[in-house]
Amino acid sequence: MIIGLSLVCLILSGISKVLAVQMCCAANSLLFKYRTSDNAEIFQCASAESNLSEFPYLTQVIGKLIDPKGLGLEKVTNDSGPQFPPLSRCQNFTSLSISDLGERTLNLRNNSCIGLLNRRLIVLSCEFEKNVPSQSVGFVNKCCPQGFIYVSENNTCRPGESDLFVYTSIISSPIIFFDNTPNCSDNRALVEHTVSSGKVHFHNNSLIWRDGSNSLPSSRFCIEAIYDFDDADLDRRGLPEQKYLVRACQETKICQKIPCIRRCCAEGEMYAKGNFSTYCKNDGSDLKFEGFQNLNINANFSKPSDFGIVHGLQCPKFRLDPDNFPDDSHTINPSNGSLIIHNTFKTYTNTQYCVERVRPNQKSSFIHFSALIIR
Repeated sequence: MIIGLSLVCLILSGISKVLAVQMCCAANSLLFKYRTSDNAEIFQCASAESNLSEFPYLTQVIGKLIDPKGLGLEKVTNDSGPQFPPLSRCQNFTSLSISDLGERTLNLRNNSCIGLLNRRLIVLSCEFEKNVPSQSVGFVNKCCPQGFIYVSENNTCRPGESDLFVYTSIISSPIIFFDNTPNCSDNRALVEHTVSSGKVHFHNNSLIWRDGSNSLPSSRFCIEAIYDFDDADLDRRGLPEQKYLVRACQETKICQKIPCIRRCCAEGEMYAKGNFSTYCKNDGSDLKFEGFQNLNINANFSKPSDFGIVHGLQCPKFRLDPDNFPDDSHTINPSNGSLIIHNTFKTYTNTQYCVERVRPNQKSSFIHFSALIIR
């Protein structure tokens, strides 16, 4: 039996099925290759529990494929047992590293299928068919890992399955979501935008502001649909306009246009106290997501829709402790990112102060934010 990858004009997750990209195998199936008695090379899928010894001319077990998460991806189902029909017309095999896919849309040959294996995209190109349109698939990075959603109330990721349908108001072609939040170098700012579906759209593997004010290629940003803590489990398809969190690495000169806050330590680090000193150390979190949980407790900071985070301040610093010394009470200005001392109205720019999470001692589980200014 031969699998044909014909597509019909239906709607799949908000994207026309005529554009849909076919999966090669069902989730968690083995993809392998063998030769027939007439020396033809055949690709086939089988369940992970299958005994492949019945294929005497087995030449390669490629591995267990998983389903990419995305939109406009047509899954394979199998109700006939542990083995799937051979992909006998799919003879051109390509393995692409996810990190090498970059900013381009991947154009597939007429009649192809895809799968994921160990952070690599597997593409099988099959026999040309007339009247089957060429296909393409784009890529976008999630800020939170797969299996997590972004909750705006505490500005962090929490376990939960994303309803990818909420992205169809800005994405209209097949796309794969990878979990790969930007890791900005010391000389760049991590910029956070809060945008709505009416403000942006995704085109040619870039996120484009509809008013033409900004454009970000897919390799330089990550995106998350915004959920409030109280409605994270609700069906959001009926909402008139979905909001999204967009994070991107940009040159620090962006801080001349938007407010930027300076953190004392690098991304993934926090302050710890020991041996009569304070130093930066790994925060021990498995999430590659930098958040400002409860920043407004100490700094009275109202997060604007667009702001940036810069890192590092190598100089002697003085810690502000408003809990014990009321004269240290301060606010971070949401319009320019400067720190203002309430008692004296003295202002420090983001080159003169930094804020950081602090763990009081090695055994403490309590974490709070602290602001430090130049002595």
